[in-house]
Amino acid sequence: MSSRYLIVVLVVLSGCATTSVSQFQAPDGTTVQTVKCNSDPSKCFALASQSCAGGGTYRVISSESHAGGLLADVLPGPVTWYSMTFACGPSDGRMPEFKFAGQQYIPPQAPAQPTQVIIKQRPVTTNCSQIGGSVTCNSY
Repeated sequence: MSSRYLIVVLVVLSGCATTSVSQFQAPDGTTVQTVKCNSDPSKCFALASQSCAGGGTYRVISSESHAGGLLADVLPGPVTWYSMTFACGPSDGRMPEFKFAGQQYIPPQAPAQPTQVIIKQRPVTTNCSQIGGSVTCNSY
């Protein structure tokens, strides 16, 4: 029973993670839509086209990309999210730039460990010789 529950949760979450479209009125009364998708901007193109009368053309108004998590883009994370605002109708041929906006994701790093430096010295060899009443030593 728990494996079925896990599968249902994964299917629901994966549906949330792929794309979304929202619609609103621009100040001039034009209906404008925003599509948001993760990992691959071509998902945004496909959904925008589908949203415009079942495969119609559209005009790109603005676009951006930013760092987010796998399932949502609330906090910066390792997944790139793409957002594109568009209006259905004739296209002006302008492609979205998806310039990066927002915070960069910086993966956590383990704290730096102090580096121990071990200095090895060559052993010193001393040879002494005695000639008469004097001793001469040489170290190598």
